[in-house]
This record gives sequence, structure tokens and C-alpha cells, in this order.
Amino acid sequence: MNIKVLLPVSSGDRLKYFKLALNSVLTQTFSDFAVVICIDGIISEDIDMYIKSIEDKRIHLMRNDTNLGLAATLNKAIRSFPADIYFRMDSDDICHRRRFQRTLEEFEKDDELMIVGTECIEIDDEGMEIFYKKMPFQAEIKRWAISRNPFIHPSVAIRRKFFDIVGYYNEGFKKSQDYELWSRAITKNVKMNNIHEPLIWFRVSNKFWKNRTLKSNVRNELKVSFYLIKHLNGYVFIPKILLKALLRFMPVWVNKVMYKYGR
Repeated sequence: MNIKVLLPVSSGDRLKYFKLALNSVLTQTFSDFAVVICIDGIISEDIDMYIKSIEDKRIHLMRNDTNLGLAATLNKAIRSFPADIYFRMDSDDICHRRRFQRTLEEFEKDDELMIVGTECIEIDDEGMEIFYKKMPFQAEIKRWAISRNPFIHPSVAIRRKFFDIVGYYNEGFKKSQDYELWSRAITKNVKMNNIHEPLIWFRVSNKFWKNRTLKSNVRNELKVSFYLIKHLNGYVFIPKILLKALLRFMPVWVNKVMYKYGR
């Protein structure tokens, strides 16, 4: 089986976190894969030098001359590096050593399963554990997705066939591109699931809060929610969705409180 790990890196990423992320991938209990480091435009000199120093033969590089954004970068990598299964990884998160092994076990159980995600342990900038985030399972995914993202993007693995059925990431979505992709999969009844184990440490950093409160992010999430409301007859969720969107425009400290108690 041909397996690729897609690891984007862009301006603003930190070497300390990138090293932890990449090392957690390269030291998996399952090791028969290639890592595509997707360099999206100009990156910091220290990360660039570190990447050039890596001697692991599993590493492949893809460079964009300019910053294309996450959706376009992932689409380019998927088209350029054929695989049976793609694992997503972010440059500031950390994989559990058995993440790939456990995920592949789930795929082996069901040939129709197209996406496998996991739960996570949220960590802060210093790596301190904050919260165990649980995710929906099987039939819960559709209902959950109407009001919030049913997958943690850097935790997912996706079969190549998924993109033939659903299409690629929507490059018009600079934020929430994963949520939009899952929504199309849901309307096509694509089989997806989450493993009920925390197989990544997900960094809830200052960058996370900045992205979360961006107007473009809130607007895109609303588009996805109303798309699913229409297709799944979920009109009862409208008040909850509008309240959630309104709160996202509040100061960051308010969002932190609501995120803590509204998970």
C-alpha cells in the first residue's frame, strides 16, 4: 500500500514545533510511508535549513514559489504525489506513536471507509495538556457536522478514492476548507469515522485563536452549516449556529471561555 503524509509548512511556523511534529511522524510504529513536506511560499530560514539537513529517505519536498494557501497546497500535493492513503499532519502538532498503525487497522476492517480521524489531547504553546477532545462516531457525524467540524483536520487519513467521489479541497475557502470538504462528503453518503482514542496532541496556540476569530473563518463556517442544514433538513440548529457565529466576533478572551465550556 502506497502511503503519503502531507505536512504543510508556511511563513510564521516555528522550528521548535516543526521538529516535534516531524519527529513524531518519522518515529511511528508503522514506518512504510513517505512524507511530503509542502513548503508554501517563503518560510523561516531556520526551518528551511533544518529541512535541507534531514537525511531520511522517506522525505520528499514540494515547494510553491508563492504562498498558495492550505487548500491549493494540499490539492497540488495530492495530484503530484499519488498514494492509496494520505495522512494529514500540521507543523505544530504531535502524533501518538501508534497513530498510523491504528488508523490503518480501521481502514483494513472496511474497504468502504474513506476517512478516519481521531480524538486529541489539546496542548498549549508550552506543550502542557489542556483538554481531551472527543469526536463523533459513525452515525453521530452527520448531526454533529451541522453545527461544528466533525473531524480534527491534522488527525485524518483519507483514501485516494475519496477525492474521485467528492472532489478536492475548495480553493475558494482560505479557512475551514476541511469542514467544507467533509460537508460535501456527507451529502454523498461517504463512509467516515473517528477512532475513539486521542492519537494526536493538538496545539491550541495564539495562532489558533487568531484564525478562529477571523471574519473569513466565521463566514465560511456559516456557509458550510447552512449547506448542511439545507441537505439534512437541520433547521432546528439555526439558532445555535447563529449564536455561535455571533460569539466568535467577541474578544478573544470571551472565545476562550466559550470554547472551554462549549466543546
